[in-house]
Amino acid sequence: MVAELRRFLDLPRPEIGEKGAHQWSARLCQQLVTLHDMLYRHFREEEEGGMMEDLARHHPRAAPWVEELTEEHVDMLRQLRRITAAAMRYAEGRKPNNPALRQRLICLCDLLAQHERAETELIQRLEYEELGLGD
Repeated sequence: MVAELRRFLDLPRPEIGEKGAHQWSARLCQQLVTLHDMLYRHFREEEEGGMMEDLARHHPRAAPWVEELTEEHVDMLRQLRRITAAAMRYAEGRKPNNPALRQRLICLCDLLAQHERAETELIQRLEYEELGLGD
């Protein structure tokens, strides 16, 4: 989903009032709403499914990192909602309050990728260390 969004952002964005501007922004809004839904479910699964809680319980020294990653979930969803609101303004033919919509979204995509890498690295590091205890 993020890769598809990045490809979409590479396309030229028509200016407000130009032919295709509404279609571009409506398509962006659809992608953002879909991304929000996907991320919300993904983050809830990690949090409520017990993955993050299990990591902190089984590896108490990792609790601060687990908490930090969990807090990032809230922040990234908040950012995505703000970007979506700006995209919706654009779809209405109004200039967003913060016009750097594309750059904000690229930064959020980068943050999502960095977050997923950090989660994966933490899990792998903890599992590796856990295996090493029995040696």
